[in-house]
Amino acid sequence: MTTTAPDIDPRVFTSRAYADDPYPTLRLLRDYHPVYRNPLTDQWMITRYDDVCAAFRDTERYSAQPNALGIGAVFGPTLMEYDGEQHTRLRNIVAPEFVGRKLEALLPIIERNSMALIEKFTEKHARRIAEEAARTGLIDIVDDFATRLPLNVILDVLDLPQDAHDLFHEWYPAMMNGIGGPPDVRAAGIKANAEYHEYLDPLLKARSREPGDDLISRLCVAEVDGRRMTPPEIKSFASLLLVAGAETTDKAIANLWYQLLANPEQWALVRDDPSLLERAFTEMMRVHPPSGGQSRRAIVDIPFPDYGVTIPAGAYVNLSIYGGNRDERVFADPDRFDVTRPDLYTGRALRAGYHENGRASHLGFGLGKHFCVGYQLAQTETVIGTRMLMEVMRNPRFAPGSHPRPIAISLDPWELPIEFDPV
Repeated sequence: MTTTAPDIDPRVFTSRAYADDPYPTLRLLRDYHPVYRNPLTDQWMITRYDDVCAAFRDTERYSAQPNALGIGAVFGPTLMEYDGEQHTRLRNIVAPEFVGRKLEALLPIIERNSMALIEKFTEKHARRIAEEAARTGLIDIVDDFATRLPLNVILDVLDLPQDAHDLFHEWYPAMMNGIGGPPDVRAAGIKANAEYHEYLDPLLKARSREPGDDLISRLCVAEVDGRRMTPPEIKSFASLLLVAGAETTDKAIANLWYQLLANPEQWALVRDDPSLLERAFTEMMRVHPPSGGQSRRAIVDIPFPDYGVTIPAGAYVNLSIYGGNRDERVFADPDRFDVTRPDLYTGRALRAGYHENGRASHLGFGLGKHFCVGYQLAQTETVIGTRMLMEVMRNPRFAPGSHPRPIAISLDPWELPIEFDPV
């Protein structure tokens, strides 16, 4: 730290400017206040890549308990807020359903839902083309596609009727917004979650008696060390799945489209070689992932001698994913979206992370024990959905008069209208 370090006005964190673009402030924090205490909230923020990684992995000094105040307050207790053996037991039941061979069974579901949605909007635009006698098309990537595909997949995974789509489409944004929203928004999220759990009650009872091959049935009968998940645990996980699987993935899909179209040279690379979509997804998860950070609580005093500060025991700490992902100490020209970036690790996502041989992994899925169990599902849905969308859209571009931007921290409604030439 230097004596010339600029002061940070703590009011910036509740400003519209920060909500729309937090990165200039995060760069100042990385450079001058890498472990920062907000005097207005008495909360801390860690913004440098290596420090964020270390905190994610350090379960001896950082507790995930703060998730109970946000996610837990809306969903009930979930594995995101547990530490130690309790977290490990629940994760061992849930995680195998989302990785490896179990994911292969979901691929036809993802493809079927993708094609059904594509057929729906192409038919809609075909009618519009006929009416307007023009070879143009328009789609809101958010409302017409990104918010629909993940939810359809989840309904199939849970073996729930697709005609419940509109009901679930109301529930999951309310639940997600309730995690960090003001009291009235929090209350709406709690209400939506209660309605969802009430919907699940008879299904849990029926599938406990006669389990099928759906995820709810599997969780009802799965055991680790002779113990099954309780109905409240299953319902809370189902809430987490609904929000993480739908809300997170729809933002990933839309943010990927934003980054590709905002960087025409990158779009051209992926258009000419769709195999680059996997790399494009990984780079999107670095440059602007769906989640900006995770919360922890300091179990003991945590000194940072290099910075001359100590996070006191009991303090709440934000591990800034946005900050770490754009750390110029790790990624060259970090604000640039580049699908061929040589310093980004683009192999199989690793729970422990990767940072060697001149490459580093993004932090969009977290690290360590709380690494996102649904990462493969989110990546697969985003890549398959985007590839199928590309096949029916020629020359896509932001719609005239629109104000495209990557999805931000704010709770404002979001849209991404795209104009294209139908194939």
